[in-house]
Amino acid sequence: MIHGKGDRLIRRAHLHPSLLITLGALAALTPFAIDLYLPSLPTLARDLGSDIWLAQFSVTLYLGFFASAQLLLGPLSDVRGRRPLIGGGLALFALGVLGCALAPSMTWLLVSRSLQAVGGAAIAVTIPALVRDRFAHDDYARVMTLVMLVMGLAPLIAPSLGSLVLLVGSWRWVFATLLGITLVTALLFLRVVPETLLPARRQLRFSDPLRQYGRILRHRRALAYLGTASASFAGLMGFVVGSPYVYIELHGISPQVFGPLFGANVAAALVVSVLNARLIPRFGAERLLQIGLGVQALAALLMLVLTQVPNPSLWLIAPLTGAYLGMTALVMGNAMAGFMADFPDLAGTASAFGGAVRFGAGALSGSLISLLHDGSATPLLVGMGLSGLLSGSCYLMGTRFSSPRIAASVSDSE
Repeated sequence: MIHGKGDRLIRRAHLHPSLLITLGALAALTPFAIDLYLPSLPTLARDLGSDIWLAQFSVTLYLGFFASAQLLLGPLSDVRGRRPLIGGGLALFALGVLGCALAPSMTWLLVSRSLQAVGGAAIAVTIPALVRDRFAHDDYARVMTLVMLVMGLAPLIAPSLGSLVLLVGSWRWVFATLLGITLVTALLFLRVVPETLLPARRQLRFSDPLRQYGRILRHRRALAYLGTASASFAGLMGFVVGSPYVYIELHGISPQVFGPLFGANVAAALVVSVLNARLIPRFGAERLLQIGLGVQALAALLMLVLTQVPNPSLWLIAPLTGAYLGMTALVMGNAMAGFMADFPDLAGTASAFGGAVRFGAGALSGSLISLLHDGSATPLLVGMGLSGLLSGSCYLMGTRFSSPRIAASVSDSE
């Protein structure tokens, strides 16, 4: 293992929660960017003289740029280092947020959202690579679980915070609030987070990202882990897209009650994240991943069975979706640890590829559930059910290629 000032700083993450909190805050910027302004979409569309579908499209546009930009920015972080990418991403993100707050038209807002998404991608794609620089396998899974725990607070509080801002100001103040969050996070980053990619381990030039991605695509075991995480994430995004209709329109739950019910699923995932981080040293990330996949697959099967029940009760749907979402905390972090384990020298590129595939799968799942809308809970249940079964199938296929690798020991100095 390579030692140095940066190495000592990052290894003290066990003793200094400020580092984990800062990484979590950086990772939370995109959830804030998506969830914070959702309550203001109707007002935003009216004020800018636009249709509501264009306001909603700003969410999809963000996800599209966020996913695709990672493919370019991940390899760049292996060349330039982690801090320049995160710093540049923060600057672009803040500029995009400011553009949204001042937007005189919907076109201006969409362009600003695109810029914001590129900045968010630079931040998000670099964080797993930064952690992988100093932690291997089980330690990586534990640290990333804690980062995801902090990040998970964003979708829990963002919609409510956006609604509170609207009580005292216009939708522009929602973006002003996001700008304030961004600036505070940037100050924490500058003070707390060290450069973790030492010059000796950087790529000489940004010349052949296709060759690097080709290397990843030829690694069947790693792709199986990535497929496991991405399919599980697709089910999560299916819930985000489909649950408002099922809860509010289909079962008559008020928006004020839907918020806490939605938050309960997030809270369950946060609790499981804490347990995962505590249990990894005892049981190992691989074993916990298998447990998570087992519970998730059972919930998925029961959701598919529930599609055969006419007008199933929400009290049957909610526990199954809650069990699925809770297990994503075990599945995604531990599966991504398995994926990243095989690319210690291409952590940025691997992180970029993994992020693009995950968010692409989530966007595809949400789009399909919207397109298949038929006035029932079936699209939601089928989408989550198939995603859960696909996640487990990807893992089982991966075991055919070789033995699990999350718990294997590979030196960081390779």
